[in-house]
Amino acid sequence: MTLVMRGAMSASIKRLHRTYYLPSMTGIATAIYENEAIEPIDTDIVSDNCRHIDHQLAGAGGLTGTYPFTLARSVKAFRINSFLHALIDPTHRAAFLADQEKAFAKAGLSDEERDMVRKRDWRTMIHYGVSFFMLEKLGAVVGTSNLHIYAAMRGETLAQFRKTRNAPGALYSVAGTDTPKLAWDKEPAPAKSLRGCLHACSHPSAGVPI
Repeated sequence: MTLVMRGAMSASIKRLHRTYYLPSMTGIATAIYENEAIEPIDTDIVSDNCRHIDHQLAGAGGLTGTYPFTLARSVKAFRINSFLHALIDPTHRAAFLADQEKAFAKAGLSDEERDMVRKRDWRTMIHYGVSFFMLEKLGAVVGTSNLHIYAAMRGETLAQFRKTRNAPGALYSVAGTDTPKLAWDKEPAPAKSLRGCLHACSHPSAGVPI
């Protein structure tokens, strides 16, 4: 489980919302708190907290092929992440399968975003800021197993990737009963050499260190 906190709060807070969701292997907990502090927060304290929040990613953006999941990247990818997350809705899913171009237009996806989804360019979507959990939703809808996605992100064939697994025969997806038959008998097209990233592609099942 990953805990993400934004900003700094006082010792006096009120919980507004709390949920827990277990989609497949990793639990997702969401909590929203409201700061009830009355006195203005000292600017020096705010600066110190900001430095503390950012220290783990300090310098990461300077590493070749590294794509930290920053606030800016999160905002940029919000539209496509929302579009892919909506695939859990049967109506949206059916509309996408019937006419993906019409679905793209309705969601207002950019030309770049539409092209990534059309090509099923998993690694480019990761670099763009798409959450891995959204990739596996798309994979399930179009008939691609999670391991095919992992292999494509590493620039490997499925056979090559499976040799690195402790359970090489395990193929799985989050597909529901109304999705097409998974294309588990097909190899993904090999991608270019692997370039690391520091967000969703560090999903434990992908074999990429966090």
